[in-house]
Amino acid sequence: MIDHTKVNRGQQIDLKSEVTRIDEDTVTIELGPLVTVDRDKVRLVEKYRPPNRRKALVVAPD
Repeated sequence: MIDHTKVNRGQQIDLKSEVTRIDEDTVTIELGPLVTVDRDKVRLVEKYRPPNRRKALVVAPD
């Protein structure tokens, strides 16, 4: 599917992606290629939740 939506420079758009790096004033986001944007242009939608473990992290002694 190809999206032919017109987007103008400066127009706000919502993109959902993983954050790979946070620096002092910039955030690097994985949108296919890595894209670096200003921190004030990014909004946190969902906080990070680590994956659930199925097994215990420590092996029980025999």
